[in-house]
This record gives sequence, structure tokens and C-alpha cells, in this order.
Amino acid sequence: MILCLRGNERTAHSRLFDQLFRLRHDNFIKGRGWSLPCGEGRETDQYDVDEAVYFLDVNDEGLIEGSVRATPTMKYSLLADYFPHLIENGMPARAPDVYECTRYIIMPSRKSRESIRAGKARLLVALARWALDQKLAYLQTVIDAGTLGSFVEMAPKTIPLGLSHPYGGGRGVAGGGECIGIRWPVSQELIADILEWVGWPDTPELTFQHEPMQVASPDLQIA
Repeated sequence: MILCLRGNERTAHSRLFDQLFRLRHDNFIKGRGWSLPCGEGRETDQYDVDEAVYFLDVNDEGLIEGSVRATPTMKYSLLADYFPHLIENGMPARAPDVYECTRYIIMPSRKSRESIRAGKARLLVALARWALDQKLAYLQTVIDAGTLGSFVEMAPKTIPLGLSHPYGGGRGVAGGGECIGIRWPVSQELIADILEWVGWPDTPELTFQHEPMQVASPDLQIA
């Protein structure tokens, strides 16, 4: 099930957010060696604001298996604040109809090609449907350059914002690598592309309500 929560609901859903921030600490600081502020085994930053929107893939045991955070770029943009050099095509880093996606995690309890693809599809279809409902033009993010091919495979109309550049000391340095900025145009075609990539015949049933939003996945039919 996908839950869609806003940052101003951190108190009401404190257990979920605590689990999320601990998962981010384990994934990005312990797992990837990123040098990020943290405390008591939890990773949070200046973009964990009331206006942030969190998409959480929660299993039947209440454990988070995937997440992504979306923030309005007019006020909160990692790309604009720290990586403006990644934009080389003239597109503005901030716009009222552009949200930025960060802290993307896919960690299914059962590790397999099929479960990882399904986890990505559940999360990203929910994100895309929400963005479409909000009448956004683009979703943007900063990714490891080596994963660009997988994003293009999911969404062929992925727009690279420029060339890749080193971060954190570059490749060969703990916590470093090469990154690139990309945008996804928000449309029904984006949703259809993700569904075709994962092999689902139709979009998961998605009900927009007062928070949280719930998404039920269809039976998987993955080749």
C-alpha cells in the first residue's frame, strides 16, 4: 500500500516518520557513505518541511519498503541550492509547476528483479498520478549518472538537464560519485510508460482522499 503524507503530519504519524528517517540513515549514511547531518540514527535535512509530500510503500507488517519525497521547487530545491551546475539546457531550477524528488529508496523485503521493479512501479505511478492531479508540468531530481539508463527505460521522455558532474569527491571516494539532473514531463503517457515497463495491464487503483492516499497494486504480470 502506498501512503501519501505531508510534512505537517509528522506528529500525527510519528511512528512512520521515525521509521522513515531511520531507514534513510541506514540507506544513505551507513549504506552509501554520504556525509549528512544525523542524530540518534535518524537522517533529516532542511527539505523535510511541512510542504514536503512523502510517498511511502508500506507492507502488510507496517514496514516501509520504498519511499520518495517531493518538494515544491520554488522554495525547496536541492538542485537549485547545491547543484545548479547540473543545469546546462537553460531550464530554470525553480518553477511553480515543478516539484523535486529526493531521498528515493526501494528496499523490498524479498529481493528479486520482479519485486524491485514492482516496488519502483508502485511508488512512481503513485507519484506520477499525484503530480498529474496537482497539474504539475515536471518532476525533477538528481540521480547517480550510472542509473540514467534505468530512468530512461522506465520513461523514454526523460530529459537530462545537462552533463554528469562529480559529487562528494567523485568516483573512488567513499560517498562520492557522478550525478546528473533529470526531469520527467508529467502526463498520462508517463504513467503508461511505467506500467508498460513493469508489465502491468492497467494503472493501480488509486483513490485521492484526505491524507493518507492509498494505492492498491494489481496482480503482477511481469515477463
